[in-house]
Amino acid sequence: MPRLMASWCCILILYFLFPLIFPKIITNLASAAPTQLTNIYPFPCSDHIKMCSAFLYQHNGLPEQNITNFYSVNASAIKPISYNDRQDYLVNVPCTCKDVNGTVGYFYDTSYKLQPEDTFANVSNDIYSGQAWKVGGEEKSYRAEDVVTMHLLCGCVDDEPQTVVTYTVQEHDTLSSIGDLLSSQVSDIQNLNPYLTSPQFVDVGWLLYVPMYKNGVPPPPSTAGEKHKAHKWAVLIGILSAVTVLSMCTVIVFILRRNRLQRRSKEDPAAISKSFSTKKTMSLQKQYMYRDNTEDMPVFESERPVIYSLEEIAEATSDFDDSRIIGAGGYGSVYYGTIGKQEVAIKKMRSNKSKEFMAELKVLCKIHHINVVELLGYASGDDHLYLVYEYVPNGSLNEHLHQPMQKGHKPLSWTTRTQIAVDTARGIEYIHDHTKARYVHRDIKTSNILLDEAMRAKVADFGLAKLVGRTNEDEFLATRLVGTPGYLPPESVKELQITTKTDVFAFGVVLAELITGKRALIRENGDPNKMKSLISIIHEIFQNEDPETTLESFIDENLKGCYPMEDIYKMTEIADWCLSENAINRPEMREVVVALSQIRTSSTEWEASLGGDSVVFSGVFNGR
Repeated sequence: MPRLMASWCCILILYFLFPLIFPKIITNLASAAPTQLTNIYPFPCSDHIKMCSAFLYQHNGLPEQNITNFYSVNASAIKPISYNDRQDYLVNVPCTCKDVNGTVGYFYDTSYKLQPEDTFANVSNDIYSGQAWKVGGEEKSYRAEDVVTMHLLCGCVDDEPQTVVTYTVQEHDTLSSIGDLLSSQVSDIQNLNPYLTSPQFVDVGWLLYVPMYKNGVPPPPSTAGEKHKAHKWAVLIGILSAVTVLSMCTVIVFILRRNRLQRRSKEDPAAISKSFSTKKTMSLQKQYMYRDNTEDMPVFESERPVIYSLEEIAEATSDFDDSRIIGAGGYGSVYYGTIGKQEVAIKKMRSNKSKEFMAELKVLCKIHHINVVELLGYASGDDHLYLVYEYVPNGSLNEHLHQPMQKGHKPLSWTTRTQIAVDTARGIEYIHDHTKARYVHRDIKTSNILLDEAMRAKVADFGLAKLVGRTNEDEFLATRLVGTPGYLPPESVKELQITTKTDVFAFGVVLAELITGKRALIRENGDPNKMKSLISIIHEIFQNEDPETTLESFIDENLKGCYPMEDIYKMTEIADWCLSENAINRPEMREVVVALSQIRTSSTEWEASLGGDSVVFSGVFNGR
């Protein structure tokens, strides 16, 4: 009887709640079946967004390895997404405003090697989910084994919380179901796709631009219309009704169970005692099992740094012998040393600036990443603070990039530069997004990027780092201007604002240095009183009618013409993106990592196509 009563209670609750909480399901089931439309439209370019990070929805059921090859992306750019019982993918790509045979819009270009019997239609539909733009004349020009450029449609929006997903409508889709799948709203989808005349009518094969909220769809505003208020009241009444029914059912079930137990206790008191004892034991077991599980859960707290004695520091540096000095800066000198069998770099600083020194100490002791110089420990006393870092043997990027031959270094090859760019971007991305708290470096520059024995880059010198909480107000005002001239964004100079986008801007200057070989600030015509920034040069390149030709005149002569022009141009576009005057238009570092990784892959393939030329494959030029 109690079970039957509980079943009826559940049915009553569903009766009250289902039509109120799930109206979208009912609407979707009632939508009409669409008809085929073959037209697709490029997303129009915005005047102030040249490039952004976007997603392409891949639904062809291809293996991940094939997707990375066909889209020219790394595996990290592919995000699985569930569609009913099938696994589809979101492919993260850099989306650029460009002119494709007279059509201006946002595109992502990739290469495809034609197979026998391939046509544009089957390549677009079967490989790229129907998202390729047809230039014209493909039927006559497609020949097996040829490598063709596929222009994939993408989009960019001004709204920072949103990223555009290029989506091809599938069978049984409605705008509502697409919005639920991609964390979007029907009204937002309609706004981006003006040719949609009815929210209940979409057809298989239509291409839609879906604005996906990065952190989930926001709740509706409190100033909604009367219809929304009425729906809220209906939901509230329904819930109260369900609670009332549930309470009544609970009372009835309790009374029935009590009567049954009373009858059983008269028949067999020992049995009922055993039943309660068993339940109590199980409850305790669950309680302790939960407690054990919570105690075993990993907590993201890095180990504390080692505290060294002053004697160990003095012994490691031969009593701070001048011959051990390997660097100097505004905070003190850096000495080479050995502690045990480990090579270290020891930064000696006056302790009267302990606030900034302790900021560096607290940040670095929590940061452990292959592309970030690691703090091993510290010592204090004698009016000094000594920070012990891992030793990075090849010095700074600044030494290898600017007049390297005069400093005893060979010029860096193009592929080495792309790897340094990716390594540095990953290091900055780590401190922005993957630490327990969010940090801003505030002084990204080539002299703070160190190179190890394999010429892999590590981000160094967090003496200026400031903690930024993970909140919507992701910025703060500095008490004074901090950083290096030539790397500072407008908002830092004018308003002393500091955000993660401050580091993004400075990294854009680093990319410009890798491309041009020039310093952040250049003397015009050798005149020490007239300085020109590398920032203005990058902006000038894209203001020119022929940016590619203009760019060629600024490429580092130390590369000796040995580079893939297409990849250099793409990296310059990323630099320009990072150097956007408005911080909102700059990318996040995770987006930069994706874009640069694709350039790194493309450059490696270009290098391999040269057949092992030692000038390129050495990583540095041999001067030939």
